[in-house]
Amino acid sequence: MENRNPSAHALRPLDDTDVTTWKLPEGAIGRLARGRVTDMSFSASGKYLAVATPIGCWLYDSSSLKPLALFDTERGMLSAVIFSHDTQLIATCNLDGVVKVWDTQTLQCLAKIDHRENVEATTGYFWQLCFSQDNQYLAASCFDKQNVVYAWQQNTDEPITNFPIDVEDTRGHDFPICFSPINNLIAYVSAGTPHHTLTIFDVETGEHITHLNQSSILSSHRYLVFSPCGQYIAAANQNNEVLVWNIYNGTLETEIIAYEGKSLIPAYTPDGTLRVADIHDNKIVIWDAIRKEKIDMFERKGRGLSCFSTDGTHFVKLISRSNICIWTVGSPSMTVSSAAGHKPVAHSVAFIENGKTLASGHAFGMYRVFWDVAQRKTEKIFPTQKIQAQRTALTENLTEEERRQWYRLSALSPCGERLALRDLPRGSVEIWDITSETLITELSDSKGFGREIRFSPTGEHFIGAAPKGDIGVWDTESGEKVNTLTGDNRMILTTSFHPDGKQLAAAPRGSSGMLWDIVSGELIGLFPSDLPEDTSRYRGDSVQIDQYIQKFKKINNQSKCCPYKLAFSPCGTSIGCGIQDHIRLRDVGTLETYMFILLPETCRRPFALTFSPCGKYLVSGSWWRKGLEKVSIRIWEIATGKNIHTFWGHTTDVQDLAFSPNGKLLASCSYDGTILLWDMKPYI
Repeated sequence: MENRNPSAHALRPLDDTDVTTWKLPEGAIGRLARGRVTDMSFSASGKYLAVATPIGCWLYDSSSLKPLALFDTERGMLSAVIFSHDTQLIATCNLDGVVKVWDTQTLQCLAKIDHRENVEATTGYFWQLCFSQDNQYLAASCFDKQNVVYAWQQNTDEPITNFPIDVEDTRGHDFPICFSPINNLIAYVSAGTPHHTLTIFDVETGEHITHLNQSSILSSHRYLVFSPCGQYIAAANQNNEVLVWNIYNGTLETEIIAYEGKSLIPAYTPDGTLRVADIHDNKIVIWDAIRKEKIDMFERKGRGLSCFSTDGTHFVKLISRSNICIWTVGSPSMTVSSAAGHKPVAHSVAFIENGKTLASGHAFGMYRVFWDVAQRKTEKIFPTQKIQAQRTALTENLTEEERRQWYRLSALSPCGERLALRDLPRGSVEIWDITSETLITELSDSKGFGREIRFSPTGEHFIGAAPKGDIGVWDTESGEKVNTLTGDNRMILTTSFHPDGKQLAAAPRGSSGMLWDIVSGELIGLFPSDLPEDTSRYRGDSVQIDQYIQKFKKINNQSKCCPYKLAFSPCGTSIGCGIQDHIRLRDVGTLETYMFILLPETCRRPFALTFSPCGKYLVSGSWWRKGLEKVSIRIWEIATGKNIHTFWGHTTDVQDLAFSPNGKLLASCSYDGTILLWDMKPYI
């Protein structure tokens, strides 16, 4: 590779400033949100920030957090990103185990390495990448219990060396790596024997320089960093301690100090000062680790990814609503990304206000973002930061699993004026007025609330499913419980209201589904699980149909007919059932299947399902399958059962779908943290 001036590293900004249209898939007219953040890396000077997401890698000017470019979007699903020491290169890795090296000036891919293919890895999931000082080598820490080093400039995919990690269970362990600034030494951690050993290895000669182990320290190391002179290495462990070794004589150079935060990140400044970021839930404290002096403190609530710039000058943190905050150590100023930036998993979408506004629901924050559809900009986020801060204290004693369940569960009223939030600690549901930001009522149930809460289409009623399958029905205005739909001790997976709001379809785990009258509380009927005997009701090629019928008869398992998504047609005469490998259309009057759509291999798990406003079309979204670069969204013509068009856009599971009231626009949201807007006029 030709040598270039290391100072000539300015990234070229794009003339197009409308980031909602960058790198869109065919058929999409806009993207809301930029994907959930999986990794971040500063350039050497801290001038630029690279952000890895499931849709690709974003480059930002760190002083303004203005997006400069989006690349590596062909597959996306990035797990790691790193700048080279001279900022001329960026390396990325995705969950498929493909590592790429990019030129930062041209954003051209210089090398592509398929890790799984070369070392027979099972996942290829790298959590950290690292360039050597001379850019000749690229090291990676992998969840397949090994670290590898590639001499990427030699145009070979074969690793020049790898370091197997002797540990049976990688859960709860991190295996950090780092290169020395001199002599191409690499440091890595193993959780094998001796316990949590830190090894220094010369990549070029194969010589093991030293093995560092502190037998009294039983916590694995999470971060490693060499001093600028290369003589010392600092490690931060899971006990929130920082250790500094002299790599040549193996001595521990500093007193072991336990910090008070949740985690630590060390970094050396160019003059050799060791800085430590002590990360708490509501602040970051920067320390001089050798002098034991507090240098700075940044107050900001929220848990998320964090990292130092390589010179220890800048610090970035992903805060609670997935905005990015950047601080300069010793400076009172802070740079914060816009509200329309990166979001966590998007699990629901709905058009309101006659299609002018789109509301998206996001996990790990239990909030709704309201978007101006025409401008593709954020109008409002609810609950507001003030309300969210008041409610955060309620989760302090919850386990991480309980907290995730609590955050995920919310429901928006059809008019978009009210939001229901599950309050797990008190076992209730709060209903808030979004405009006035006031709590209207609180619904309680002695049996608690499970994963399904929902407003009726008229807004008159509210339902909440208990963990054991009972479904409570409340009057929304009075907050009084008016009925209980008695379940069968199985969790409700999905529900859907009839357009008139008087009937409710529900699918317990392992059941084909049932239909209730919510006014009388009577069970109208159970969905038959039998296959239709009339083969004319099936859609798919004849071989596929025959194979499925034979397979079903052999298995004879009702759970195979369990819907994970239910959707009524606008007229209320049909109900669509999204099942593992097929879609059933049922007649609401008889509950019998009148059309059975067998899905292709690339379109399994249609757990996002919606009818067009005209009722002539059904749209399904699928989950990701191995071998796919993108997942599909398919348009089905109800009259014929034909797949009349397919969009390929999201990089992973489609969570929800919604039509605008006039049917001209389709919104899809995904586990990748984005919402795509699709132009439906050419197809329906």
